[in-house]
Amino acid sequence: MSYTYLKEITDWGEQKVKNHTYIFNEKNQNVGYIISGTKEELFYNKPSKLFSKARRKFVEVKQWA
Repeated sequence: MSYTYLKEITDWGEQKVKNHTYIFNEKNQNVGYIISGTKEELFYNKPSKLFSKARRKFVEVKQWA
């Protein structure tokens, strides 16, 4: 299965919010994430239906290591 990794680069201003890397499947559904500062991939049991890219900025990570 092929995954796309999107690293969040949203500027949250004064708020102390960490940006994580999110994992998407071929159907562009969020299936997991990687906590900022770690390399461990955490997958959901089912794709997340609550995840929204609205008002957020991302860059694609070509190769995750």
